[in-house]
Amino acid sequence: MIRRTLPAALVAIGALTAPALASENSGVCSQNPVVMVIDGVTNDRQQMAIYGQALKESGLHQHAGSYYLNDPRPIRILEGNRGQNHVTLLINFPSECAAIDFWNSPIYRQKIKPLRKNAGDYTIELYRLL
Repeated sequence: MIRRTLPAALVAIGALTAPALASENSGVCSQNPVVMVIDGVTNDRQQMAIYGQALKESGLHQHAGSYYLNDPRPIRILEGNRGQNHVTLLINFPSECAAIDFWNSPIYRQKIKPLRKNAGDYTIELYRLL
């Protein structure tokens, strides 16, 4: 059985064009909840604080329906070694589409994301919830 989201179905019947969809990977995004995982090393905490404040003030997370799930610094390391500036932040999004829209929004791309340039080295990924 092929399962499609409403936007994918609309594209299939020609009622919606692919460029109107919000996914960099396939042209179609899922309406299922996802977690964005930001993992890496912070090199400039002061600059990241400026970035965090600008992100908070932008209202982008409120608009996306997303919220933080954790403090990015571990309270205890049970196995392995991590540097003191290593962080892992989890952000819940109501859908993959909401996460992609957040990531690609002009406010985030042009105004907020540049504030963290050279402030750290991060990998940012989306994961499905089970």
